[in-house]
Amino acid sequence: MSRRRNTRQKRGKEEDMASNDAEMPSHQALSEEIREIAKHLATLRRDVEGLTGQLKRSGEHQIERAQDKASEAVTAVETAVRRDPVTALGIALGLGLLLGIAIRR
Repeated sequence: MSRRRNTRQKRGKEEDMASNDAEMPSHQALSEEIREIAKHLATLRRDVEGLTGQLKRSGEHQIERAQDKASEAVTAVETAVRRDPVTALGIALGLGLLLGIAIRR
């Protein structure tokens, strides 16, 4: 009786292994999937590099615009101070006083 049970158990294990082998993808299919994943990763890498370049160019453009605006503002302030120095001095004094009060609080 013990032999029959062992034989049945062996057959059951063999059947389980056979069904597992049938469910497992073939080596070739797995290799193909890995190749496809590698292609997708390469595409993603190129896309990210492209986006990084675009962001860099956009950032550089924004910096240039900010520098231009700051330069224009400095020029406008210099012109206003040369045109009316007493008013400019009064404004600077008032702003300094307000800033000092705000900092103390």
